[in-house]
Amino acid sequence: MAQSIQSLIAASVNHVLRRRYPDNYCSLCHAHAIVGANLISVVLDRVYRPVAGLALIDCGGGFIRLTDNTAFANPAGGAFHCWIESADPAIVEREVVDLTFRHNREYARKNGIEWLREAPPDYLWGPYRKLVIKGQPERLPAAFAPGQIWLHETDEGWDWMTRHMAEHINAYVALTAEALQELHRRLPAASALLEPALPRRRARPRPGSAPASAPGLAC
Repeated sequence: MAQSIQSLIAASVNHVLRRRYPDNYCSLCHAHAIVGANLISVVLDRVYRPVAGLALIDCGGGFIRLTDNTAFANPAGGAFHCWIESADPAIVEREVVDLTFRHNREYARKNGIEWLREAPPDYLWGPYRKLVIKGQPERLPAAFAPGQIWLHETDEGWDWMTRHMAEHINAYVALTAEALQELHRRLPAASALLEPALPRRRARPRPGSAPASAPGLAC
């Protein structure tokens, strides 16, 4: 069965970050958001941006609470979340994309939280109004529908994301190039989808072109 371009993008970003950071890839929501937003913007020729803030993820018997807004000012990081949103006037209805959703069960277990739900989907990608639970954290429903999440961007998250991308721009350019090449590898041989985005020789990035350790904070 042919894969959608959304699933191919999600798989390509996941593959590159898992290969680069095998010990903590499931905590690198910021890297997934930045590389993912870059790749989606290039491939779909639309503007998508990485977003930083707070999140609640339903585990079935409780929640993963990524709600520490003070973590953005803490050099050690903390419990916050990053995701992707569309920011293009051509996209009438805002989209949300979370490429780390596949890691929720693993993340919960690593942090001592029991996971009682079905396995999460590999990613979330769709209309914001359908995927994001609305309301204040203390007044949310006891359980979310499958494939839903509570998200809240904060000013502190915006400031941190802006600084973080500026400080690590070269690392993210290299990681995005790797993800683009990985996506090209996964496309059918006859596909010309990436022709405008790839260099003529389609040379693979040289080993060591991306950092050996994760850039910046892990959420």
